[in-house]
Amino acid sequence: MKRVLTALSCLAACATETVAGSPAEAGALGAAGWPEAVLLRGTQLTFEGENFLVPELGDQRLIVDGGGKRLTLPLTFESTTQLRLTVGDDFLSVFPTGSRVSGAASIVRTLYETGASDEAAFQVSFEVVDNVNPAVDSIAGVDADGSVYPGDLLVLEGKGFLKRGEGQTIVGLQGAFESQTPPETLAVDVVVPATGTTRERLELILTPDIFGVRPGTFRGDITLVNEAFGGTAEGPRVPALEWRLRPPRIDALAPTLAGRGQPITAQGRGLLRTDPLYEATTLFRLEGSFLARLTGVETPLIGPTALALFPDEFIGNTAMRYILRVTQTPSGELEGLGLVAGAFTGRVTPMIISGGDTILGQGVDVVLEVALQKQVVFVKFLPGFSATVSEMGLGPREADIRARILEVCARDYVNVNIEFRDTRPTDYSEYGVIEVGGEDPNGQGLFGLDNTAGKDVGNIRFNDVIGGANAETAEQGYYAFGGVFVRSFFQMSPTLGADANLPIASLRFDQIFAPFMVGLGGAPLEQNPAPARRALADEAVRVLGNIVGNTVVHEVGHSLGLTAIEGEYHNIGDNDGWIMDSGNYRPFSERAEIDGNGSPVWAPFDRDYLERILPTD
Repeated sequence: MKRVLTALSCLAACATETVAGSPAEAGALGAAGWPEAVLLRGTQLTFEGENFLVPELGDQRLIVDGGGKRLTLPLTFESTTQLRLTVGDDFLSVFPTGSRVSGAASIVRTLYETGASDEAAFQVSFEVVDNVNPAVDSIAGVDADGSVYPGDLLVLEGKGFLKRGEGQTIVGLQGAFESQTPPETLAVDVVVPATGTTRERLELILTPDIFGVRPGTFRGDITLVNEAFGGTAEGPRVPALEWRLRPPRIDALAPTLAGRGQPITAQGRGLLRTDPLYEATTLFRLEGSFLARLTGVETPLIGPTALALFPDEFIGNTAMRYILRVTQTPSGELEGLGLVAGAFTGRVTPMIISGGDTILGQGVDVVLEVALQKQVVFVKFLPGFSATVSEMGLGPREADIRARILEVCARDYVNVNIEFRDTRPTDYSEYGVIEVGGEDPNGQGLFGLDNTAGKDVGNIRFNDVIGGANAETAEQGYYAFGGVFVRSFFQMSPTLGADANLPIASLRFDQIFAPFMVGLGGAPLEQNPAPARRALADEAVRVLGNIVGNTVVHEVGHSLGLTAIEGEYHNIGDNDGWIMDSGNYRPFSERAEIDGNGSPVWAPFDRDYLERILPTD
């Protein structure tokens, strides 16, 4: 087989000619070369390249020729651009400790189906040792004045650090720590196991077990010891260190206008992340006053009444995020920043708790405005929705149908602080979701179903998902899958419906959609229809958007806690145009808003409920 040497994106590669069924059909094989110059037992060699075969199709093996010896070992597939090999007995039996190897190597790729092979060749040069001696040249992450903060990431740069699988580089700190409050001097003699990211880079995090969290000054030395499978090796001491451990600080808080479900982020340093091992975390502490927007009542938040907020997320030790939430106490009362609209005026300070120590850091003065609660709902259109629209012959107008659905939702919830979006929110961490699909996965032909966990009176939950499968509702004997199921609306056609006598079925369904539905004898809509056909399509778009939109409005109403009648999920009886009436009281003409039927309305008590739980400006 003829071998042709090629270059692939600066990779040294050796590929065979292309023949049917050969690996070359998967793309030219490439390899970046030998990855490590110094090898120990446990060294993980990662080979970068191109077009490696997945295990189902074939395998790759490494061949090394050097010093009159040949090594052949299988490689572990990581991805089509990465293979792995761990130095163990099979490797060391050919190239034992003390070996210095210069020679050639190749990665051979073989297809299982045909047995055809090709290879990528490169040069090798490495030595095999029991251990290496670590040494530190510099330490990054310490300020010029020697300041460090709780949770800081210090990077030791040098040489001879052990990598993952080879053992551990033990970092020792010896000296004394003088704390400011209370003023005392404590001996420091701690060792921290660490693993190098490379031979030249070692990361060390200042966790509370090293110096604690009290501000103070460490004076002492660093020692390094490599504990490998082949024994221990010490490095030179790094003497005369002087680090000043500072209290945590918050430099900025943003945004300063947020509502329930939205995050606020504090930027700073020394914001120690939650760690049960060290019984440590950092809290937001808000001290000042809160002025309620609607009542004008001002509440002092001073001393023991200051707010302490537990972060939802830490980003290193330089940022922490809190989501404005509302929770229910065991007695049924609601509480939480985000419940009441208003403004907090005061200081936001980081507070570290670690074991028995509590450290209040440096804060920032802010005016944080809490907006009225807004329920954001993501209307998630599934592929089944698109398939159903195409089946109805209206594929070219899908975007218009989606727009009409959102328009109906906004119209029906006017003067209620709720917003419907067809893209997933990025400015809210807590929001509702309703899925709009095609077939009913429950197999019952349901138009829609709120499958959330029980009637949420007061809309305590802001993150309901009406969609997917809910195991809890299934366990209670209800249908598991929620959402809006657009293909079920075909039941309202006397022609397409399985039950021609369905009370809410109507010939008007056939009249409106027949021009475009193949199942009703029509032809799918063209991209540029004639004016008369365009007018028919406009009406079909409006009607379908109304039907789906009304169903979304109804199911979201359930998740908000409607109907506002205790113990009931629907309004009682048949009421003209009321949104939360039971489905059998809502005929096609009412849902479609045709033949004299206007926009549906909320029952007066449902409207009062919505405006009370989600008031607008």
